[in-house]
Amino acid sequence: MSALKDNFRQDCRGGHVRFSWFFYKVGRRLYLKAMRILYHLASSFVMVFGISAIFSVCASGYATQICKMAMSIFNFTIAEVDITGNLQTSDIDVLDALGFDSRTSMMRFSVERARAALEALPWVASVSVRKVYPAKISITITERCPVALWQHDATVDIIDREGRIIVPYTPALGRGLPLFVGKGAEHQASVFLNEIQSFSSFLARARAYIRVGERRWDILLDNGIRIKLPEVDAAGRLAAALNIESRFRNIETIDLRLDDRITVSLSDAVLIRHLAAVQDLDHHKKVRKAEGGEV
Repeated sequence: MSALKDNFRQDCRGGHVRFSWFFYKVGRRLYLKAMRILYHLASSFVMVFGISAIFSVCASGYATQICKMAMSIFNFTIAEVDITGNLQTSDIDVLDALGFDSRTSMMRFSVERARAALEALPWVASVSVRKVYPAKISITITERCPVALWQHDATVDIIDREGRIIVPYTPALGRGLPLFVGKGAEHQASVFLNEIQSFSSFLARARAYIRVGERRWDILLDNGIRIKLPEVDAAGRLAAALNIESRFRNIETIDLRLDDRITVSLSDAVLIRHLAAVQDLDHHKKVRKAEGGEV
């Protein structure tokens, strides 16, 4: 009988242990589930509170000030602008084009908009813009190369190799540049200068290069002589003109447009003197003939 009681007590104790472990597992699961629910509720509350705060700030008009304060605190304000390659474009022109001020931030600075703004400046051919964190902007400019002056109507502009207008002419900027005149001259100026570059001494005496009918060139020298070049092989025919110009004086025009000949015309003053001399000679002949003398 006592043995049965002992076995019963052991079974009861084992059952008690089993029941206790069961309730522990169930309780732990309920606890973890409750904690997850509380975590999600807390996250949702924080999100709702944050969104409400943002809307409140925006509605009150303080968003810009707060952003600027944050940028200042974290040192995101642009502190240095490094500009290289600019000869004709001043640093002030660059900064004005970008609209920089003491509050401009790295985060809000747009490289694409900056590049477009700088390429709109007259002397800028191309530009590279980079952000160098934490607070520096690096700008490298390639400027247009002026090659000539272009006179069209009553206007004179400085042009680049492609014939694009850079800026209006000023004595300081245009000193030493050759002058091209006429419609279409701006697009052919660089090509023509390359064709006649071997005549360096002659180029120094050229007062203007005149485009005629958008087909050929006339060259006006510093002594007033006008050289009319053909449409084809202008450089080859130019050598003949230089030979004539150096040997004869009082020439007004040297016409090289025909392949088989060179036509030279005298200046008006020389032509008038020549006509006067011919008329005087004819007069003397008539007088002597009337007097019965030999002509």
